[in-house]
Amino acid sequence: MFSYSGPARLVYADGNAADLDRVDLIETETDGFWQLSGAGTAAEALDGGAARIKLPTGGEADVLVSNVRVSESARGVSCSVTLIST
Repeated sequence: MFSYSGPARLVYADGNAADLDRVDLIETETDGFWQLSGAGTAAEALDGGAARIKLPTGGEADVLVSNVRVSESARGVSCSVTLIST
């Protein structure tokens, strides 16, 4: 089983990229099927859809970015997302 907490980078299918300030990922196995899931936050608005997540450790995975929630305040924009492997 794999787990990771820390910064990451999302690279979308169209080539756009975004930095996640923090992501919490865990890999689980059920009946021989391995799946990566987790959540992340960023200081910029993120898009939903297919992306590749890249970790500073060198790990990479294809993920679906969903449940995008953007908040605006006097300090700027913050965004939270749900991630699941594809």
